[in-house]
Formats: sequence, C-alpha cells, structure tokens
Amino acid sequence: MLHICKFIFSITIGTIYLSKGERIKTIRKSQGITQAKLAETLHISSSFMSRIENGSSSLTLDFVCEIADALQVTRQEVLRDVFTYTKDDSIPISKKIEINIQKFSPEKQAEILDVLEFLASRLS
Repeated sequence: MLHICKFIFSITIGTIYLSKGERIKTIRKSQGITQAKLAETLHISSSFMSRIENGSSSLTLDFVCEIADALQVTRQEVLRDVFTYTKDDSIPISKKIEINIQKFSPEKQAEILDVLEFLASRLS
C-alpha cells in the first residue's frame, strides 16, 4: 500500500516528489507507531529517527531495508521516490482515488469508504 502525505511540487515537469524520510514518517504514522517506538525497534535514538524523517540524515540502502522490515512494508514502498501525474487524465480515476485514500490511517480510510458507499448508493 502506498502512503502519501506530504508533497514537494515540481511545476516545470509536473512531477511530485516524496522523500524517503517523509515516506517513512507517513507509513509509521499510518500504522500508529510512535517515532520513539520505531527508533527503539531499530536500536537508534529518537533524535536520529527524527533526523531521518526530516531528511537531514542520509541513509544506507541496508538501513532503509531495516526500516522497511521494522514497518513491515516492502522495500520498494520506502524507496519509491517519484510519482508522475499528467494533466491528460491518463491515470484512471480509480487509481487517483487509491493514491489519495492511502494518505490516511486505516480508521480514516474506513470513514472515507463509508462516505463513498453512501454517495454510490445515492448516485446509482
């Protein structure tokens, strides 16, 4: 599952970037894990975990893999750096919904699903 929360926009090429640190933070928060708990699991300090999430510490590939394992997500999920959106609507609406709903915790996703199901029942 792809969790997207915060974007840095590159207007000139229409690409959206999400740093590894931001992605780690988003995944961690979506799972209800505190920064301190993840740091403890990884045997690092909370301040180092904060620097990782803020992008002020560089990471080795091996450590990114350790973080992915600790979060129980694929390595690709943490390493995915670029998402491309085009203005020609080549991305199906269902994919756009999937990308956007993944910004939220499972509880919020359930609430959004309830709203979508309600709207679907009224618009059918």
